[in-house]
Amino acid sequence: MIRDARPSDANSIANVHISSWQHAYLDLMPADFLASLSATLPKREAYWTHAIGSKEVDVLVSEVDGNVTGWISVGPCRDQDKAGAEAGEVMAIYVLAKYWGKGIGAQLWESGLQRLVDQGYKVITLWVLAENQRAVRFYQGLGGREELGSRRTLARGGVSLEEVRYVWAR
Repeated sequence: MIRDARPSDANSIANVHISSWQHAYLDLMPADFLASLSATLPKREAYWTHAIGSKEVDVLVSEVDGNVTGWISVGPCRDQDKAGAEAGEVMAIYVLAKYWGKGIGAQLWESGLQRLVDQGYKVITLWVLAENQRAVRFYQGLGGREELGSRRTLARGGVSLEEVRYVWAR
């Protein structure tokens, strides 16, 4: 089941976020950095409580047997070159590793995309780590295309990582 997140979901959302990073980025980031993410739970929970309550972004969660198994956050595009009424952004989408390949990510995607379309966005953007092949295949399977020249570098856990922007035009 996909539904709007409630502030009471903040702890579960933060846990999914951390666990997903620890599984998805195992080969991309140092193990000690990924392990240290568990200590950020209170900070992440506070962030999500505020973000959901203030409606700064739309957050949707997937539930299986009453437990949050994944989430997506969407809203106006934050990129300077795409800012404006035309572009929406999928800020993040995460699913617990034990639910990968079961269609939950696609359900979250469709619900988040529909939310953006309903808000009038014509272009949808998303940033993904270029070396995260599982995610890249997922986004390509959903019709996303890498926007040429959009790569940027960021540092996490003492390593440099390259992100690339994917775009969907409606």
